[in-house]
Amino acid sequence: MQHQARAQRLAGAMRQECLGVRIGRMHRLIGRTFENALRPVGISLPQLEVLSALTGVGRPIKPTELAELLFIDRSTMSRNLALMETKGWIRTTETSPTGRSLAVQIAGAGTVQLASAERAWRDAQKSVAASLGKDAVPTLDSWLAALRSD
Repeated sequence: MQHQARAQRLAGAMRQECLGVRIGRMHRLIGRTFENALRPVGISLPQLEVLSALTGVGRPIKPTELAELLFIDRSTMSRNLALMETKGWIRTTETSPTGRSLAVQIAGAGTVQLASAERAWRDAQKSVAASLGKDAVPTLDSWLAALRSD
């Protein structure tokens, strides 16, 4: 009976105040908007983010550095990069004489893919921004900065 009461208390608290649950739901709802917009272009939001980051960095970068930059776990980054390399969107370069250390960079086809997603991304961005309001981006940026500093 004690476990039942504690479980009920926790379930009630989570319904009323859990940030993790709410952020997870928001992530799924917003992600769905972007994924639906990007699907016809043939790219996912995480892939778009990687191509955008590689374009912004402008040089070969180690997958672990890229994962840290985007706050993505290394195994997820590896899977995304492998798929993107198969599609010809990125290429790998050796960074050590033994070939054991690799870096990735955007390929020409990746630049084309990124550019072709612009309209779909802008439509999804406009839709989400209209729902959340003009302060959404600066608010989220300040929350991210606060969490990074912890």
